[in-house]
Amino acid sequence: MTKKYQLYPIISIFLISFFIVSLFQFVGFSHAQYNGEPINISTKFRMTEYTENIDNSTRVSSINIPLPSEGWNITNIELNISDIKLGKEVKTIEDKGQTISTIDSKGKLGYGVELNITEPTIIFGVYIYGYIIGTPVLPVYVQIQGYNVGTDAPDENILGNALINISSPGWHLQMFEEEVSLSSNKYYLVINGSELTFPEDKATYNWFYNSSGSLNNLNTAIYDGDWKQDDFGNPFLHKLVQRVNRSFNAEEVNMTVEFNGSSYPILDGSTEGTGNLTINELIAPNNTIFSIVINNNRSIDLLFNLSYNCKIINTFFSDGQVQLREGSANGWILTPDINRVYYNYSVKFNYPTSWYNLTVQRNGLDAPNVTISPTDKYILFTNASIIDGASWEIFANSPNVVLSLNTPKLKFGPDQDLEFSVLPPINPGNLTYILMNSLGFEEYKETIEITETTTSEIVLSYTLSSNPNEGTYWAYIYWLDGENAGVISQDFKINIPFVLDPIYIVLIVVGSIILAGASFTSYKLIKRSKRIHQEYRQKIYNKYMDVLNLDYFIIIEKRTGLNIYEKILAGKDMDASLITGFLEAIRSFGIELTGANEQSQTIKLEYQQSKIIMSEFKDFRILLIMKDNPSQDFLDSIKSLSYDIDNTYGEDIAHFTGNIDKFANIKELLDQHLETSLIYPLELKPQDVKITSDEKVIINRAEEVMKMRKTDYFFLSYLLYAKKGFQVKDAETVLNLISKKIFQPKI
Repeated sequence: MTKKYQLYPIISIFLISFFIVSLFQFVGFSHAQYNGEPINISTKFRMTEYTENIDNSTRVSSINIPLPSEGWNITNIELNISDIKLGKEVKTIEDKGQTISTIDSKGKLGYGVELNITEPTIIFGVYIYGYIIGTPVLPVYVQIQGYNVGTDAPDENILGNALINISSPGWHLQMFEEEVSLSSNKYYLVINGSELTFPEDKATYNWFYNSSGSLNNLNTAIYDGDWKQDDFGNPFLHKLVQRVNRSFNAEEVNMTVEFNGSSYPILDGSTEGTGNLTINELIAPNNTIFSIVINNNRSIDLLFNLSYNCKIINTFFSDGQVQLREGSANGWILTPDINRVYYNYSVKFNYPTSWYNLTVQRNGLDAPNVTISPTDKYILFTNASIIDGASWEIFANSPNVVLSLNTPKLKFGPDQDLEFSVLPPINPGNLTYILMNSLGFEEYKETIEITETTTSEIVLSYTLSSNPNEGTYWAYIYWLDGENAGVISQDFKINIPFVLDPIYIVLIVVGSIILAGASFTSYKLIKRSKRIHQEYRQKIYNKYMDVLNLDYFIIIEKRTGLNIYEKILAGKDMDASLITGFLEAIRSFGIELTGANEQSQTIKLEYQQSKIIMSEFKDFRILLIMKDNPSQDFLDSIKSLSYDIDNTYGEDIAHFTGNIDKFANIKELLDQHLETSLIYPLELKPQDVKITSDEKVIINRAEEVMKMRKTDYFFLSYLLYAKKGFQVKDAETVLNLISKKIFQPKI
């Protein structure tokens, strides 16, 4: 080839490029927009949860009932109280007097004062008013001793004992080694220095007493080798740290509870020392602890055992979404986060009266023990239905509320006002206007609040720029009040006046001649590339739709008719043997046969809303039950699956004796050929492999879903649900992650 002819392609490419670049200056590109595109809108719905906090405690003096959070309210409280006793108190017997009695090794070795106990009492310690001079060497004790009725003096029967603890003048607490239980009787409180000897210990202990005007007619005693009565009516200063040791009835001590400024009496129970109270009121503690003040007429705290049953209620909001499509019913989906709290936990959702076709799923399957009341319009998640960590979905439909559009003009140019009006429903809500340009991008969005006073049409307008994108613009208008919704759309033509420069006429003529030859080849290449791209997108789409369409899979050994492997992927159990026999009986009567050859044939049968497919291959049959007709790719996958099953298990099937355990790993072939892993819950398992930026985006989305739902798994629909429509790129990325074992089925 000469250089002259070698230059022809270069010159042609140059002229074509120059021609195309020139056309860019006045040609605008537009993308067709289609009516009926779905719109997904996020929303929230109020739900009510109920539970009971049941607990008990012993030896308490107050009532504190924990709540899950500040938002919970109380609807009913039942309090049962038993073993009601007075709490610990400091009881003053004698606290006035300035006269001193001294205990030391050279003089008196002990003094005592009478204790008059009128009811069973526990003594924990005593306060002594006195002081010490010098440094103690030998032990001195504070004791409770028995009372000798004949001598009115201590009888040396020691009931309580404590090493004396005393310093400068004042009250000093003496705690006994063990609490002292006293019945109603007389006793003595003594300071016992009987072990003091001189000159080993020269310390002196001084105890104040009331030498005149005391109201307590109590005996005192002295120790000088023996205990004997000393005086009467001039008691030593002392206080008792005590607790009355008997049970009280609630009404005996005027026992009441108080909260929110109201007082409620506790009534006597059926046995001594008990009481009960029931309050049927709505109480809003606004705290995580509901504290109840206990009052009585003794001015000291009570000790008691408590059991309670507190019924509480709370409202929370569930995430939700509505899909709007013009000419179709609205599709609602709610994803409530339900986690058990305390006992007898349940959740109630009062759904809108306009909703119908309600279903509830737990972990992707129809939820058991959930009550749906079409009459009273509520869903009740019973205690028996709730499983910790489960994912919930509520599906419903509602009518598409009618919106009326008035579009006087449908064609517009640069700098013009694209204007029309809409008549919204009479109910309050929000009207949203979205304008999409010819490139498919959002050009303008506006939301208008519709109130009860809105009675006229709403005018919607948008001023186009001086250089808008030419083509078809779409306006989507939807109305939403949180429970009902409606959508309508309208297309508008945006035209830009065309003015052609004379120089371009010459370029067009020259370029057209050159372009004519290249365009035919380019057309063929583009058409082929487009067809390949469309086939690829369709294969990805079919791969997802077919597996979501599959309800039931079974392999049957021909000779015995027994199931050697079966897998329920969705739907309910059914008698596969009955269906197989039915197909065998009528196969010769004209059921559609596809792909028949010497080794295999595929039989398809439609029954009610299910499609039954049976593929014959050598010694076994594959039976599939689907919601809809599968794609040809799926049928081709069945053939390749049959070959792999025969290659791996053909010998075992040909000599089948009834043992099906060896066929359990058919699941791996099923996942490989039909991508059934796409409908299982998936787990995130990081691998030491290289990942792309698109894969990283999908992994991050999976982590966000699991974090939001507080689970260690997710469903594929959660990852693809957030985007508008079916995104082939995302779907391909998920398949790559499953292939790399980063996404693994949790089964």
